[in-house]
Amino acid sequence: MPSQLSAADFLSLRMQYKNTQTEEEWPAAIEHDFADGRMVDHYFVVPAPSLLEDPAVKDLGEVVGLLFLQQPDGAPWQVLLHETSMVRDVTFEMPEEEFRRLLENNHLILPGEPGFQMP
Repeated sequence: MPSQLSAADFLSLRMQYKNTQTEEEWPAAIEHDFADGRMVDHYFVVPAPSLLEDPAVKDLGEVVGLLFLQQPDGAPWQVLLHETSMVRDVTFEMPEEEFRRLLENNHLILPGEPGFQMP
C-alpha cells in the first residue's frame, strides 16, 4: 500500500452545495486552517482507479466518506477513508504541494483563503 497520495489519485473534487452526488463520487470533507481559525468544508471527490485498486482500500469495503485533514507546520495532510460502519478507516499522507495541486486541478480555493469567492 502506498503511504502517500498525490493529486493524480483523484479525478475530480468539487464543493458540495446540494445533495447532487453522482454514482462515482464519495462525500469528502476538508478540515483546514485559515487566518481566522479552522474550518471544515464539504466536497464530493472522484477517486482514480489506482486508489480504488489499492489493497487497503479494497479491504476496507464500501467507502462512505473521506477526510482531508491539514496538519500543523506544513506536515503532510492526513487523508482518512471511512467504511460504512465508521469503525475502520485507512489513512494516507498527502504532501502539501500535492494537496494544492489537487485544488488547482479542480479550480478551487479553500474558503477563508485569499482569492476565495462563492460560486
